[in-house]
Amino acid sequence: MTDKQRFRNHCAAHPGIPLFLTSDWLETVARPEQWGVALVMAGNGVKAFMPYFKKRKMGFDVITVPPLTPYMGPWIHYPEGQKESTRLSYEKKLMTELIGRLPKVDRFIQYFHPEITNWLPFHWEGFEQSTRYTYIIDDLSDAEALHAGLRSNIRREINKAEKQLRVMEADEVSTLHGLKLKDHRAKGIAIDYSRAYFERVFAGLTEKRCCKVWTANDGSGKPVASLLLAWDAGTAYYLAGAADPENRNTGAMSLLMWTAILFSSSVAGSFNFEGSMMEPIERFFRSFGARQTPYFEIRKTDSRLLKLL
Repeated sequence: MTDKQRFRNHCAAHPGIPLFLTSDWLETVARPEQWGVALVMAGNGVKAFMPYFKKRKMGFDVITVPPLTPYMGPWIHYPEGQKESTRLSYEKKLMTELIGRLPKVDRFIQYFHPEITNWLPFHWEGFEQSTRYTYIIDDLSDAEALHAGLRSNIRREINKAEKQLRVMEADEVSTLHGLKLKDHRAKGIAIDYSRAYFERVFAGLTEKRCCKVWTANDGSGKPVASLLLAWDAGTAYYLAGAADPENRNTGAMSLLMWTAILFSSSVAGSFNFEGSMMEPIERFFRSFGARQTPYFEIRKTDSRLLKLL
């Protein structure tokens, strides 16, 4: 049995693994030759794993994250009742073994899941770290408390949008992708995935019944914003969204985000905005009463030429 098959079997038997670290996700966002997994085994069981996405870029071999994938990194299964001092030793041992099982590449860069709070074993193996931030609502069970946690300007935008727009569920992401293209062109930046790729990811999520799309339309039926939500056993994720740059003042994204948060309480315990280091987006996310949560960007460059470049 190959490591990939062991990993598939392990993911099928452990539904609590975060969405973006599963074999199903990797097989949706990457071709078979692009992804792999490092495993640490104990008998026939998996003690720890670390999936990776490998590609060729500018003549260099790079491990990175696929498009639409906010987190990867290691994942460890801990024995019950483990002491903190024992836990740290356990992490060091397993992470060091995982690092040794990764393929040799010129450049490594991954964003670790927020639950991974110890990157020291990677530091000791020559990796570097930067801190990034996401925003998480930890408890979705009380809608009144969620509403009270909104900033006043967000509540006003939601009330305004509810009077002017109609939110509808969608069964496709072509509208969302079109809005993203329009928005990115207005900002002078490119999207790093195609419409076909986006539709493939949506199809994979739809097959697993772990996503929803909403579109906000104006009075004439024109779409002004759209949002894609995905979830796993514990967390719902704001995966993608966009608003028409010609209709920025409708409050559509605030209404769609609020719609997604309220719906998420029926499928998950928490909501992850997936963060942004861009100031206007960060300000928008924290306006929903979410908790700022750090996560790690881990990188290493082994190629001397790439270091010079």
